[in-house]
Amino acid sequence: MKPSRKPWRSFLVFFLIGIVAVLTLLPMLVELLPQQLEELGVPLTLPVELLALLSLINPLLFIVAGLLVGHFLAERTGFFSFVYEKDRYGKPLLSRLAGVFNISSLLGVMGGVIMLTVDFLLQPFLPEVLYLSDAGSTIDFFDLATRLLYGGIAEELMLRWGVMTLVVFILWKIFQRKNAQPSSVIVWSGIILSALLFGLGHYGATVAATEMTPIIFARMIFLNGLGGVIYGWLYWRKGLEAAMIAHMATHVTFVIISILTSWI
Repeated sequence: MKPSRKPWRSFLVFFLIGIVAVLTLLPMLVELLPQQLEELGVPLTLPVELLALLSLINPLLFIVAGLLVGHFLAERTGFFSFVYEKDRYGKPLLSRLAGVFNISSLLGVMGGVIMLTVDFLLQPFLPEVLYLSDAGSTIDFFDLATRLLYGGIAEELMLRWGVMTLVVFILWKIFQRKNAQPSSVIVWSGIILSALLFGLGHYGATVAATEMTPIIFARMIFLNGLGGVIYGWLYWRKGLEAAMIAHMATHVTFVIISILTSWI
């Protein structure tokens, strides 16, 4: 199929969504930064709103890096995105999204249920601040937007479209350069490695919330790694948007269970 002459459009679409996703973090940062600086003994010399905006530069740069990697390497490595292929080849978008919606949502919900179950079993060993389902928590507009847009879309652009694609590409070129496409072993290695990196990526937030212990570290790796494996498999077999749908479904599961437990 002949590519289009405007391959930048899918990049721009994802970039604009990434900007909106990152901006949903702003209210949380405005609330948390003064407390974090006080704990570190660092004086607040800038308006907290400006400091929060500056803090958004790093995640935005990670999104751009993920977009660049995916844009140039995903198709070569055997991965795909419906938005990208709509832009490049004119393939249908909505019908393909509908085709993966059920399986992606189901796997996302199942992953969320497993995570909540493991988290519930570990609650006697955890501080309350780490509970995935917190009956005392409040779900507002920005919290929901952060879960769906930053968690569901931005993290997939960084971790699957970016990191997983890059890891699989590197492993493929090192170990199987004569193959036209990376083998299942190489792809599974990329899925697992990117899932582990996804888990380790939550180290800073976990340490900021509570003291790190072996059981908290193991929980952090397992819960986030499980999600990474589910989303990675979907990215490989069903496309980037399938991973996004599943990731959002997991967060929706967390929200629904949190609301239900608050009524009990």
